[in-house]
Amino acid sequence: MSPEQREKLQMFIADGFDTYLADGRMPPSVEGDDLLGPYARDVIGRNLHLGGADPDYREAFRQNLEAFINSMSDEFEAIDRSGEPERLMINNFIKGTSGERRAMWNKVKELASQKYSPGELDAEGYDSQLTEENEEVVFDMFARDWNEALDRRNTETKRNRLASAAAEWEESCGRRCQRDYQTRKRLRNISFNFPQLAEIARIIGRRNAGSDDATSLSSHYVPSALSRSISAQEIDRITTGNDLECIIPAEYSYLACSDTEMLFMMRYAQRQLLQFTSPGSDSALRALRAESVPRPVSGPIIVSVDTSSSMDGRASEISVAMLYQLLEVARRENRRCFLITFSVRARSIDLSEPGQWRKIEEFLSISYTGGTNGEQMLRDAVRQLHTDDFSMADVLIISDFAFAPPQPATLAAIRREQARDTRFYGLRIGRLNTPYDNILDKIWQVE
Repeated sequence: MSPEQREKLQMFIADGFDTYLADGRMPPSVEGDDLLGPYARDVIGRNLHLGGADPDYREAFRQNLEAFINSMSDEFEAIDRSGEPERLMINNFIKGTSGERRAMWNKVKELASQKYSPGELDAEGYDSQLTEENEEVVFDMFARDWNEALDRRNTETKRNRLASAAAEWEESCGRRCQRDYQTRKRLRNISFNFPQLAEIARIIGRRNAGSDDATSLSSHYVPSALSRSISAQEIDRITTGNDLECIIPAEYSYLACSDTEMLFMMRYAQRQLLQFTSPGSDSALRALRAESVPRPVSGPIIVSVDTSSSMDGRASEISVAMLYQLLEVARRENRRCFLITFSVRARSIDLSEPGQWRKIEEFLSISYTGGTNGEQMLRDAVRQLHTDDFSMADVLIISDFAFAPPQPATLAAIRREQARDTRFYGLRIGRLNTPYDNILDKIWQVE
Protein backbone atom coordinates (compact mmCIF):
# COMPACT_ATOMS: atom_id res chain seq x y z
CA MET A 1 0.00 0.00 0.00
CA SER A 2 1.40 3.37 -1.01
CA PRO A 3 1.58 6.29 1.50
CA GLU A 4 -1.25 7.97 -0.42
CA GLN A 5 -3.47 4.88 -0.19
CA ARG A 6 -2.67 4.52 3.49
CA GLU A 7 -3.58 8.15 4.18
CA LYS A 8 -6.88 7.76 2.29
CA LEU A 9 -7.70 4.66 4.32
CA GLN A 10 -6.99 6.49 7.58
CA MET A 11 -9.20 9.37 6.42
CA PHE A 12 -11.96 6.88 5.65
CA ILE A 13 -11.84 5.47 9.17
CA ALA A 14 -11.52 8.91 10.78
CA ASP A 15 -14.09 10.80 8.70
CA GLY A 16 -16.30 8.15 7.15
CA PHE A 17 -17.03 6.18 10.30
CA ASP A 18 -19.69 8.45 11.78
CA THR A 19 -21.12 9.28 8.35
CA TYR A 20 -21.71 5.63 7.58
CA LEU A 21 -23.24 4.92 10.97
CA ALA A 22 -25.50 7.97 10.66
CA ASP A 23 -26.98 7.48 7.18
CA GLY A 24 -25.44 4.37 5.67
CA ARG A 25 -23.35 6.23 3.12
CA MET A 26 -20.09 4.38 2.66
CA PRO A 27 -17.11 6.45 1.44
CA PRO A 28 -15.56 5.20 -1.81
CA SER A 29 -13.02 2.42 -1.63
CA VAL A 30 -9.32 3.17 -1.57
CA GLU A 31 -8.01 2.72 -5.09
CA GLY A 32 -5.53 -0.12 -5.33
CA ASP A 33 -6.42 -1.60 -1.94
CA ASP A 34 -8.44 -4.80 -2.09
CA LEU A 35 -7.87 -6.01 1.47
CA LEU A 36 -7.85 -3.46 4.30
CA GLY A 37 -10.42 -1.06 2.85
CA PRO A 38 -13.07 -3.75 2.27
CA TYR A 39 -12.35 -5.25 5.69
CA ALA A 40 -12.81 -1.89 7.43
CA ARG A 41 -16.11 -1.32 5.61
CA ASP A 42 -17.25 -4.85 6.47
CA VAL A 43 -16.48 -4.37 10.18
CA ILE A 44 -18.39 -1.08 10.30
CA GLY A 45 -21.28 -2.63 8.37
CA ARG A 46 -21.51 -5.45 10.91
CA ASN A 47 -21.64 -2.97 13.78
CA LEU A 48 -24.34 -0.54 12.68
CA HIS A 49 -25.79 -0.64 16.22
CA LEU A 50 -22.91 1.65 17.20
CA GLY A 51 -24.84 4.52 15.64
CA GLY A 52 -27.07 4.58 18.70
CA ALA A 53 -24.32 3.88 21.20
CA ASP A 54 -22.78 6.31 23.65
CA PRO A 55 -20.47 8.63 21.64
CA ASP A 56 -17.58 7.75 23.94
CA TYR A 57 -18.03 4.03 23.25
CA ARG A 58 -18.38 4.69 19.52
CA GLU A 59 -15.15 6.69 19.59
CA ALA A 60 -13.41 3.90 21.53
CA PHE A 61 -14.49 1.40 18.86
CA ARG A 62 -13.36 3.68 16.04
CA GLN A 63 -9.93 4.24 17.62
CA ASN A 64 -9.46 0.50 18.16
CA LEU A 65 -10.38 -0.18 14.54
CA GLU A 66 -8.01 2.55 13.38
CA ALA A 67 -5.18 1.13 15.49
CA PHE A 68 -5.77 -2.36 14.08
CA ILE A 69 -5.90 -1.16 10.46
CA ASN A 70 -2.70 0.84 10.96
CA SER A 71 -0.90 -2.12 12.52
CA MET A 72 -1.93 -4.26 9.55
CA SER A 73 -0.71 -1.53 7.19
CA ASP A 74 2.69 -1.76 8.89
CA GLU A 75 2.72 -5.53 8.42
CA PHE A 76 1.68 -5.23 4.78
CA GLU A 77 4.49 -2.75 4.13
CA ALA A 78 6.94 -5.19 5.71
CA ILE A 79 5.69 -7.94 3.39
CA ASP A 80 6.17 -5.65 0.40
CA ARG A 81 9.68 -4.73 1.55
CA SER A 82 10.62 -8.39 1.90
CA GLY A 83 9.85 -8.83 -1.79
CA GLU A 84 11.92 -5.84 -2.94
CA PRO A 85 15.12 -7.84 -3.75
CA GLU A 86 13.12 -10.24 -5.93
CA ARG A 87 11.25 -7.34 -7.54
CA LEU A 88 14.59 -5.70 -8.31
CA MET A 89 15.83 -8.91 -9.94
CA ILE A 90 12.67 -9.06 -12.06
CA ASN A 91 13.18 -5.47 -13.20
CA ASN A 92 16.83 -6.13 -14.02
CA PHE A 93 15.81 -9.16 -16.04
CA ILE A 94 13.12 -7.19 -17.91
CA LYS A 95 15.46 -4.31 -18.75
CA GLY A 96 18.49 -6.45 -19.57
CA THR A 97 19.90 -6.91 -23.05
CA SER A 98 19.55 -10.25 -24.79
CA GLY A 99 23.01 -11.28 -23.64
CA GLU A 100 22.41 -10.14 -20.06
CA ARG A 101 19.12 -12.02 -19.83
CA ARG A 102 20.71 -15.15 -21.30
CA ALA A 103 23.49 -14.91 -18.67
CA MET A 104 20.92 -14.46 -15.87
CA TRP A 105 18.61 -17.24 -17.00
CA ASN A 106 20.03 -20.20 -15.06
CA LYS A 107 20.10 -18.24 -11.81
CA VAL A 108 16.62 -16.84 -12.42
CA LYS A 109 15.22 -20.26 -13.31
CA GLU A 110 16.73 -21.85 -10.20
CA LEU A 111 15.31 -19.16 -7.89
CA ALA A 112 11.84 -19.40 -9.45
CA SER A 113 11.83 -23.19 -9.23
CA GLN A 114 12.77 -23.09 -5.56
CA LYS A 115 10.20 -20.47 -4.56
CA TYR A 116 7.20 -21.29 -6.74
CA SER A 117 5.41 -24.49 -7.57
CA PRO A 118 4.86 -25.32 -11.29
CA GLY A 119 1.25 -24.25 -10.86
CA GLU A 120 2.37 -20.80 -9.69
CA LEU A 121 5.28 -20.28 -12.09
CA ASP A 122 6.54 -23.10 -14.32
CA ALA A 123 10.17 -22.10 -14.85
CA GLU A 124 11.11 -25.54 -16.19
CA GLY A 125 8.27 -25.36 -18.70
CA TYR A 126 9.58 -22.08 -20.03
CA ASP A 127 13.09 -23.51 -20.16
CA SER A 128 11.91 -26.49 -22.23
CA GLN A 129 10.42 -24.12 -24.83
CA LEU A 130 13.48 -21.87 -25.03
CA THR A 131 15.30 -21.67 -28.39
CA GLU A 132 17.59 -19.10 -29.95
CA GLU A 133 14.76 -17.96 -32.22
CA ASN A 134 12.15 -17.39 -29.53
CA GLU A 135 14.18 -16.52 -26.47
CA GLU A 136 13.11 -12.86 -26.39
CA VAL A 137 9.43 -13.83 -26.46
CA VAL A 138 9.92 -16.55 -23.84
CA PHE A 139 11.91 -14.24 -21.58
CA ASP A 140 9.25 -11.51 -21.84
CA MET A 141 6.42 -13.93 -21.04
CA PHE A 142 8.37 -15.44 -18.17
CA ALA A 143 9.15 -12.02 -16.65
CA ARG A 144 5.47 -11.04 -16.85
CA ASP A 145 4.35 -14.28 -15.19
CA TRP A 146 7.12 -14.00 -12.58
CA ASN A 147 5.98 -10.50 -11.64
CA GLU A 148 2.36 -11.66 -11.37
CA ALA A 149 3.40 -14.70 -9.29
CA LEU A 150 5.19 -12.43 -6.83
CA ASP A 151 2.12 -10.19 -6.61
CA ARG A 152 -0.13 -13.18 -5.98
CA ARG A 153 2.24 -14.56 -3.34
CA ASN A 154 2.38 -11.22 -1.50
CA THR A 155 -1.38 -10.78 -1.69
CA GLU A 156 -2.02 -14.28 -0.40
CA THR A 157 0.45 -13.73 2.47
CA LYS A 158 -1.35 -10.50 3.38
CA ARG A 159 -4.78 -12.12 3.11
CA ASN A 160 -3.77 -14.98 5.42
CA ARG A 161 -2.19 -12.61 7.92
CA LEU A 162 -5.25 -10.36 7.91
CA ALA A 163 -7.60 -13.31 8.46
CA SER A 164 -5.57 -14.54 11.42
CA ALA A 165 -5.05 -11.11 13.01
CA ALA A 166 -8.66 -10.05 12.41
CA ALA A 167 -9.99 -13.10 14.25
CA GLU A 168 -7.82 -12.27 17.27
CA TRP A 169 -8.71 -8.57 17.13
CA GLU A 170 -12.46 -9.12 16.86
CA GLU A 171 -12.40 -11.60 19.73
CA SER A 172 -10.77 -9.09 22.10
CA CYS A 173 -12.24 -5.90 20.62
CA GLY A 174 -15.17 -5.79 23.05
CA ARG A 175 -12.89 -5.96 26.08
CA ARG A 176 -10.54 -3.30 24.75
CA CYS A 177 -13.40 -1.01 23.76
CA GLN A 178 -14.98 -1.35 27.19
CA ARG A 179 -11.67 -0.57 28.88
CA ASP A 180 -11.08 2.45 26.65
CA TYR A 181 -14.68 3.55 27.16
CA GLN A 182 -14.26 3.55 30.93
CA THR A 183 -11.01 5.50 30.57
CA ARG A 184 -12.70 8.10 28.38
CA LYS A 185 -15.56 8.42 30.86
CA ARG A 186 -13.15 8.91 33.74
CA LEU A 187 -11.23 11.57 31.86
CA ARG A 188 -14.46 13.29 30.82
CA ASN A 189 -15.61 13.39 34.45
CA ILE A 190 -12.31 15.01 35.41
CA SER A 191 -12.86 17.60 32.67
CA PHE A 192 -16.35 18.37 33.98
CA ASN A 193 -14.89 19.03 37.43
CA PHE A 194 -12.38 21.53 36.04
CA PRO A 195 -14.05 24.05 33.70
CA GLN A 196 -10.64 25.64 33.11
CA LEU A 197 -9.84 22.71 30.81
CA ALA A 198 -12.83 23.46 28.58
CA GLU A 199 -11.85 27.12 28.45
CA ILE A 200 -8.33 26.25 27.33
CA ALA A 201 -9.66 23.89 24.64
CA ARG A 202 -12.01 26.63 23.45
CA ILE A 203 -9.40 29.34 22.87
CA ILE A 204 -6.16 27.53 22.10
CA GLY A 205 -4.99 27.78 18.53
CA ARG A 206 -6.60 31.18 17.91
CA ARG A 207 -10.15 29.86 17.63
CA ASN A 208 -11.34 33.28 18.84
CA ALA A 209 -9.58 35.14 16.03
CA GLY A 210 -11.30 38.25 14.70
CA SER A 211 -10.64 41.33 12.66
CA ASP A 212 -8.33 42.75 15.35
CA ASP A 213 -6.49 39.46 15.55
CA ALA A 214 -4.20 39.55 12.57
CA THR A 215 -0.48 39.29 12.14
CA SER A 216 1.59 41.51 9.89
CA LEU A 217 4.52 39.09 9.75
CA SER A 218 5.07 36.20 7.38
CA SER A 219 8.18 34.22 6.59
CA HIS A 220 10.33 33.55 3.58
CA TYR A 221 13.54 31.57 3.29
CA VAL A 222 17.00 32.45 2.13
CA PRO A 223 19.82 29.95 1.57
CA SER A 224 22.31 29.32 4.31
CA ALA A 225 25.80 27.88 4.12
CA LEU A 226 25.67 24.11 4.24
CA SER A 227 27.53 22.18 6.86
CA ARG A 228 28.26 18.49 6.43
CA SER A 229 29.24 18.02 10.05
CA ILE A 230 26.38 16.55 12.05
CA SER A 231 27.29 15.61 15.57
CA ALA A 232 25.33 13.17 17.68
CA GLN A 233 23.99 16.07 19.71
CA GLU A 234 22.59 17.70 16.55
CA ILE A 235 20.76 14.67 15.18
CA ASP A 236 17.07 15.45 15.23
CA ARG A 237 15.22 12.85 13.18
CA ILE A 238 15.37 10.27 10.39
CA THR A 239 14.60 11.46 6.86
CA THR A 240 15.21 10.25 3.31
CA GLY A 241 17.93 11.35 0.94
CA ASN A 242 21.25 10.27 -0.57
CA ASP A 243 23.89 11.94 1.62
CA LEU A 244 26.34 9.07 2.12
CA GLU A 245 27.86 10.72 5.22
CA CYS A 246 24.49 10.65 7.01
CA ILE A 247 22.96 7.34 5.89
CA ILE A 248 22.00 5.03 8.75
CA PRO A 249 24.17 1.89 9.00
CA ALA A 250 21.30 -0.50 8.17
CA GLU A 251 21.07 0.89 4.64
CA TYR A 252 24.58 -0.35 3.83
CA SER A 253 23.41 -3.94 4.37
CA TYR A 254 21.95 -3.81 0.85
CA LEU A 255 25.53 -3.71 -0.49
CA ALA A 256 26.40 -7.02 1.16
CA CYS A 257 24.55 -9.06 -1.46
CA SER A 258 24.73 -8.77 -5.23
CA ASP A 259 20.96 -9.39 -5.45
CA THR A 260 20.21 -6.26 -3.41
CA GLU A 261 23.09 -4.04 -4.49
CA MET A 262 20.99 -2.58 -7.32
CA LEU A 263 18.23 -1.82 -4.83
CA PHE A 264 20.70 0.36 -2.91
CA MET A 265 21.69 2.12 -6.12
CA MET A 266 18.04 2.67 -7.07
CA ARG A 267 17.17 4.08 -3.64
CA TYR A 268 20.29 6.30 -3.83
CA ALA A 269 19.30 7.65 -7.26
CA GLN A 270 15.74 8.33 -6.04
CA ARG A 271 16.97 9.93 -2.78
CA GLN A 272 15.06 7.33 -0.73
CA LEU A 273 17.83 6.10 1.59
CA LEU A 274 17.15 6.55 5.30
CA GLN A 275 19.56 9.05 6.85
CA PHE A 276 20.09 11.13 9.95
CA THR A 277 19.30 14.80 9.67
CA SER A 278 19.56 17.95 11.74
CA PRO A 279 17.42 21.06 11.54
CA GLY A 280 20.46 23.18 12.35
CA SER A 281 23.06 24.23 9.84
CA ASP A 282 21.44 22.45 6.88
CA SER A 283 18.24 24.49 7.26
CA ALA A 284 17.50 27.60 5.29
CA LEU A 285 17.51 30.83 7.25
CA ARG A 286 14.06 32.24 7.91
CA ALA A 287 13.54 35.93 7.37
CA LEU A 288 10.48 38.01 8.17
CA ARG A 289 8.71 40.44 5.92
CA ALA A 290 5.65 42.55 6.49
CA GLU A 291 2.45 41.17 5.02
CA SER A 292 -1.17 41.16 6.03
CA VAL A 293 -1.88 37.57 6.99
CA PRO A 294 -5.11 36.77 8.87
CA ARG A 295 -4.70 34.68 11.98
CA PRO A 296 -6.27 31.25 11.58
CA VAL A 297 -9.58 30.69 13.30
CA SER A 298 -8.55 27.10 14.06
CA GLY A 299 -4.79 27.01 14.08
CA PRO A 300 -2.27 24.33 15.05
CA ILE A 301 -1.44 23.41 18.65
CA ILE A 302 1.79 22.53 20.45
CA VAL A 303 1.20 20.77 23.78
CA SER A 304 3.96 20.15 26.35
CA VAL A 305 3.10 17.68 29.11
CA ASP A 306 5.23 17.40 32.25
CA THR A 307 5.84 13.69 32.95
CA SER A 308 8.23 14.04 35.90
CA SER A 309 7.72 12.19 39.18
CA SER A 310 6.08 15.21 40.82
CA MET A 311 3.20 14.87 38.33
CA ASP A 312 2.34 11.28 39.20
CA GLY A 313 -1.13 10.43 40.48
CA ARG A 314 -3.97 12.95 40.40
CA ALA A 315 -1.91 15.54 38.52
CA SER A 316 -1.22 13.07 35.72
CA GLU A 317 -4.93 12.30 35.37
CA ILE A 318 -5.75 15.99 35.02
CA SER A 319 -2.98 16.52 32.46
CA VAL A 320 -4.11 13.50 30.40
CA ALA A 321 -7.73 14.71 30.56
CA MET A 322 -6.60 18.09 29.21
CA LEU A 323 -4.48 16.46 26.53
CA TYR A 324 -7.31 14.27 25.27
CA GLN A 325 -9.67 17.25 25.10
CA LEU A 326 -7.17 18.99 22.85
CA LEU A 327 -6.67 15.89 20.75
CA GLU A 328 -10.41 15.56 20.21
CA VAL A 329 -10.56 19.20 19.10
CA ALA A 330 -7.59 18.74 16.76
CA ARG A 331 -9.01 15.57 15.21
CA ARG A 332 -12.55 16.97 14.86
CA GLU A 333 -11.38 20.23 13.27
CA ASN A 334 -8.53 18.69 11.26
CA ARG A 335 -5.92 20.79 13.05
CA ARG A 336 -2.26 19.94 13.35
CA CYS A 337 -1.03 18.96 16.81
CA PHE A 338 2.52 18.47 18.13
CA LEU A 339 3.05 16.77 21.50
CA ILE A 340 6.12 17.17 23.72
CA THR A 341 6.62 15.30 26.97
CA PHE A 342 9.36 16.35 29.33
CA SER A 343 10.94 15.29 32.60
CA VAL A 344 14.70 14.70 32.73
CA ARG A 345 14.66 14.98 28.92
CA ALA A 346 12.11 15.98 26.32
CA ARG A 347 10.50 13.71 23.74
CA SER A 348 8.21 14.76 20.91
CA ILE A 349 5.76 13.32 18.40
CA ASP A 350 3.97 15.01 15.50
CA LEU A 351 0.37 13.87 15.76
CA SER A 352 -0.35 15.38 12.35
CA GLU A 353 1.54 12.58 10.64
CA PRO A 354 -0.53 9.57 9.53
CA GLY A 355 -0.65 6.75 12.04
CA GLN A 356 0.77 8.69 14.97
CA TRP A 357 -2.48 8.94 16.94
CA ARG A 358 -2.39 5.28 17.85
CA LYS A 359 1.04 5.77 19.47
CA ILE A 360 -0.11 8.30 22.07
CA GLU A 361 -0.78 5.78 24.84
CA GLU A 362 2.61 4.13 24.33
CA PHE A 363 4.27 7.55 24.08
CA LEU A 364 2.81 8.72 27.39
CA SER A 365 3.62 5.45 29.17
CA ILE A 366 7.33 6.35 29.34
CA SER A 367 6.77 8.94 32.05
CA TYR A 368 6.61 10.02 35.65
CA THR A 369 10.22 9.35 36.52
CA GLY A 370 12.98 11.66 37.69
CA GLY A 371 13.05 15.42 37.98
CA THR A 372 12.04 18.17 35.60
CA ASN A 373 14.15 19.91 32.97
CA GLY A 374 12.02 22.38 31.03
CA GLU A 375 14.81 24.01 29.03
CA GLN A 376 14.94 21.43 26.24
CA MET A 377 11.14 21.38 26.08
CA LEU A 378 10.98 25.14 25.59
CA ARG A 379 13.68 25.05 22.92
CA ASP A 380 11.86 22.24 21.12
CA ALA A 381 8.60 24.20 21.20
CA VAL A 382 10.25 27.33 19.80
CA ARG A 383 12.03 25.32 17.14
CA GLN A 384 8.72 23.77 16.08
CA LEU A 385 7.28 27.28 15.70
CA HIS A 386 9.91 27.85 13.01
CA THR A 387 8.43 25.13 10.79
CA ASP A 388 5.83 25.81 8.13
CA ASP A 389 3.21 23.53 9.69
CA PHE A 390 3.37 25.11 13.16
CA SER A 391 4.46 28.69 12.49
CA MET A 392 1.02 29.97 13.57
CA ALA A 393 0.59 27.60 16.53
CA ASP A 394 -0.18 28.34 20.16
CA VAL A 395 1.78 26.57 22.90
CA LEU A 396 0.28 25.03 26.05
CA ILE A 397 2.48 23.78 28.91
CA ILE A 398 0.80 21.38 31.35
CA SER A 399 2.86 21.11 34.55
CA ASP A 400 3.22 21.95 38.21
CA PHE A 401 5.97 24.32 36.97
CA ALA A 402 8.50 22.99 39.48
CA PHE A 403 11.37 23.72 37.11
CA ALA A 404 13.74 26.60 36.51
CA PRO A 405 12.90 29.60 34.35
CA PRO A 406 14.31 29.57 30.82
CA GLN A 407 17.84 30.61 30.09
CA PRO A 408 18.25 34.15 28.69
CA ALA A 409 18.60 33.01 25.07
CA THR A 410 15.52 30.80 25.31
CA LEU A 411 13.51 33.54 27.02
CA ALA A 412 14.50 35.95 24.26
CA ALA A 413 13.32 33.44 21.66
CA ILE A 414 9.97 33.09 23.48
CA ARG A 415 9.57 36.88 23.57
CA ARG A 416 10.24 37.07 19.83
CA GLU A 417 7.52 34.51 19.16
CA GLN A 418 5.11 36.35 21.44
CA ALA A 419 5.83 39.54 19.50
CA ARG A 420 4.66 37.64 16.43
CA ASP A 421 1.33 36.86 18.14
CA THR A 422 2.14 33.36 19.32
CA ARG A 423 0.46 32.62 22.66
CA PHE A 424 2.29 30.68 25.36
CA TYR A 425 -0.29 29.31 27.79
CA GLY A 426 0.09 27.26 30.96
CA LEU A 427 -2.08 24.86 32.93
CA ARG A 428 -0.60 24.80 36.44
CA ILE A 429 -1.59 21.81 38.55
CA GLY A 430 -1.00 22.78 42.18
CA ARG A 431 -0.27 25.99 44.08
CA LEU A 432 3.43 26.44 43.46
CA ASN A 433 4.46 30.05 42.83
CA THR A 434 6.43 30.25 39.63
CA PRO A 435 8.29 32.91 37.60
CA TYR A 436 6.38 31.64 34.59
CA ASP A 437 3.46 33.86 35.68
CA ASN A 438 5.50 36.69 34.18
CA ILE A 439 6.68 34.74 31.15
CA LEU A 440 3.58 33.06 29.71
CA ASP A 441 0.63 34.97 28.30
CA LYS A 442 -1.81 33.27 30.67
CA ILE A 443 -1.74 30.48 33.25
CA TRP A 444 -4.81 28.61 34.46
CA GLN A 445 -4.55 26.89 37.84
CA VAL A 446 -6.24 23.72 39.08
CA GLU A 447 -5.66 21.79 42.28
